[in-house]
Amino acid sequence: MKKKTVLISILLAGSVVLTVFGCSQKKPHGFEDRLGGMIDKISSSLNLTEEQKKKAVEIKEEILNKNKELRKSESKKDREIEEAFSKQIKNDKFDEKAVNKLLDAKIEGMEEMRRFMIMELKKFHAVLTPEQRIKLSDILKEIGARRGPKMKKETGR
Repeated sequence: MKKKTVLISILLAGSVVLTVFGCSQKKPHGFEDRLGGMIDKISSSLNLTEEQKKKAVEIKEEILNKNKELRKSESKKDREIEEAFSKQIKNDKFDEKAVNKLLDAKIEGMEEMRRFMIMELKKFHAVLTPEQRIKLSDILKEIGARRGPKMKKETGR
């Protein structure tokens, strides 16, 4: 249950941070492109001052650097997990504790990124005026409605 809660928290935090910086109209190819596009949309929608735009770019760079740092360690963890899982499948006995230990380490990295992104969101929040925060809230509601789960219409069958 705790792992499920942590995973949901990570996904929510990631969505919030990515959503905070908006959506790009072009098809982004990577995390850097998506983040840049989101910052551009938010900057224009909130009519940020030059100082606020500078801070938004600073935050973007910090997130990108942290993402690169974590990606390097994640790649190594992914290989270790694949090897351990393969080894467990081949063994006569499956050691779920060993596999869970590796997966827990991966989740810790995701949790670290979630906490980092929330700190960056706090920095962005601090430079906004009350009016911009209200506008940002409205933008997030609009984006959330577009990205949220699509409800299927009841067919009455």
